[in-house]
Amino acid sequence: MMSNPPTVRHISECFIKPEYALQESKLPFYLTPWDLAMLSLDYIQKGLLFNKPPAAANQEDFMETLLGRLKHSLSLTLVHFYPLAGRLVTRKTGNQPSCLIFVDSANSPGAKFIHAALDMTISDILSPTGCTISCSIVF
Repeated sequence: MMSNPPTVRHISECFIKPEYALQESKLPFYLTPWDLAMLSLDYIQKGLLFNKPPAAANQEDFMETLLGRLKHSLSLTLVHFYPLAGRLVTRKTGNQPSCLIFVDSANSPGAKFIHAALDMTISDILSPTGCTISCSIVF
């Protein structure tokens, strides 16, 4: 008899903007036909696993510090990879039967950051037969 798969617990979510905006990030980032063809493909699912640090005196403070550092690191990264914090926009081009598709980084709330938890071990994640559920793990 199979046991119930673990449940992902949604803890919080927010949007992260780039730490500062470069001038080029305020312009539309137009997509090519090749870019558009790639939108229908599944995204690459990869993650990094790290050793858990020794137990902190206060686990809640430790997690808040870790999340703060991750958010700050993401905000610095988005300065250089600003389209990842943008939103897709479609704009019709006059009376022509075509449209422009671009990433708007200037009028976007930022990249979505989701904090969730799942009671699993690294063995459960890495085992080809241990995990029978389909899940996305983002680190």
